[in-house]
Amino acid sequence: MKTKKIKINFFTALRYVYPITIIIIMVILLFLINFLYGNVYQTIIQAELITDLQKDITEENIETSEFENILKNITEKTKPKKLDTDNLKDPFIPI
Repeated sequence: MKTKKIKINFFTALRYVYPITIIIIMVILLFLINFLYGNVYQTIIQAELITDLQKDITEENIETSEFENILKNITEKTKPKKLDTDNLKDPFIPI
Protein backbone atom coordinates (compact mmCIF):
# COMPACT_ATOMS: atom_id res chain seq x y z
CA MET A 1 0.00 0.00 0.00
CA LYS A 2 1.39 3.34 -0.99
CA THR A 3 1.24 6.27 1.36
CA LYS A 4 0.53 9.63 -0.10
CA LYS A 5 2.70 12.52 0.93
CA ILE A 6 0.92 15.77 1.47
CA LYS A 7 2.92 18.70 0.32
CA ILE A 8 2.06 22.02 1.88
CA ASN A 9 3.21 24.96 -0.08
CA PHE A 10 4.14 27.97 2.06
CA PHE A 11 2.37 30.41 -0.25
CA THR A 12 -0.88 28.46 -0.33
CA ALA A 13 -0.86 28.28 3.47
CA LEU A 14 -0.10 31.97 3.64
CA ARG A 15 -3.23 32.64 1.59
CA TYR A 16 -5.42 31.40 4.48
CA VAL A 17 -3.59 33.20 7.28
CA TYR A 18 -5.02 36.64 6.49
CA PRO A 19 -8.73 35.66 6.50
CA ILE A 20 -8.26 33.52 9.62
CA THR A 21 -6.66 36.42 11.52
CA ILE A 22 -9.46 38.75 10.43
CA ILE A 23 -12.07 36.26 11.69
CA ILE A 24 -10.24 35.82 15.03
CA ILE A 25 -9.99 39.59 15.50
CA MET A 26 -13.71 40.01 14.72
CA VAL A 27 -14.66 37.31 17.27
CA ILE A 28 -12.48 38.92 19.94
CA LEU A 29 -14.01 42.33 19.23
CA LEU A 30 -17.52 40.89 19.52
CA PHE A 31 -16.72 39.38 22.91
CA LEU A 32 -15.11 42.65 24.04
CA ILE A 33 -18.11 44.73 22.97
CA ASN A 34 -20.49 42.32 24.69
CA PHE A 35 -18.44 42.42 27.91
CA LEU A 36 -18.19 46.21 27.93
CA TYR A 37 -21.90 46.63 27.25
CA GLY A 38 -22.98 44.18 29.91
CA ASN A 39 -20.58 45.14 32.69
CA VAL A 40 -19.59 48.76 32.17
CA TYR A 41 -22.28 50.53 30.17
CA GLN A 42 -25.23 48.99 32.02
CA THR A 43 -23.65 49.83 35.38
CA ILE A 44 -23.18 53.46 34.39
CA ILE A 45 -26.79 53.69 33.20
CA GLN A 46 -28.05 52.19 36.48
CA ALA A 47 -25.93 54.59 38.54
CA GLU A 48 -27.28 57.58 36.60
CA LEU A 49 -30.83 56.28 37.04
CA ILE A 50 -30.34 55.96 40.79
CA THR A 51 -29.06 59.52 41.11
CA ASP A 52 -31.98 60.81 39.03
CA LEU A 53 -34.46 58.94 41.20
CA GLN A 54 -32.84 60.23 44.38
CA LYS A 55 -33.35 63.79 43.15
CA ASP A 56 -37.03 63.10 42.48
CA ILE A 57 -37.81 61.44 45.80
CA THR A 58 -38.15 63.68 48.80
CA GLU A 59 -36.49 62.56 51.98
CA GLU A 60 -38.86 61.34 54.64
CA ASN A 61 -38.36 62.05 58.31
CA ILE A 62 -38.27 58.88 60.33
CA GLU A 63 -40.00 59.01 63.67
CA THR A 64 -37.25 57.77 65.95
CA SER A 65 -39.51 56.95 68.89
CA GLU A 66 -41.63 54.54 66.84
CA PHE A 67 -38.51 53.07 65.23
CA GLU A 68 -36.96 52.43 68.66
CA ASN A 69 -40.19 50.80 69.88
CA ILE A 70 -40.18 48.47 66.90
CA LEU A 71 -36.54 47.55 67.47
CA LYS A 72 -37.24 46.92 71.16
CA ASN A 73 -40.17 44.63 70.32
CA ILE A 74 -38.05 42.72 67.81
CA THR A 75 -35.21 42.21 70.26
CA GLU A 76 -37.62 41.04 72.97
CA LYS A 77 -39.19 38.51 70.62
CA THR A 78 -35.86 37.18 69.41
CA LYS A 79 -34.25 36.81 72.85
CA PRO A 80 -33.75 33.19 73.85
CA LYS A 81 -35.95 32.20 76.75
CA LYS A 82 -34.21 31.14 79.93
CA LEU A 83 -34.74 27.51 80.87
CA ASP A 84 -35.81 26.57 84.35
CA THR A 85 -32.97 24.22 85.21
CA ASP A 86 -34.05 23.66 88.83
CA ASN A 87 -36.90 21.32 87.90
CA LEU A 88 -34.97 19.29 85.35
CA LYS A 89 -34.08 15.70 86.21
CA ASP A 90 -30.60 14.39 85.54
CA PRO A 91 -30.91 11.65 82.90
CA PHE A 92 -27.58 10.08 83.89
CA ILE A 93 -28.53 9.15 87.45
CA PRO A 94 -28.72 5.38 87.78
CA ILE A 95 -32.13 4.00 88.56
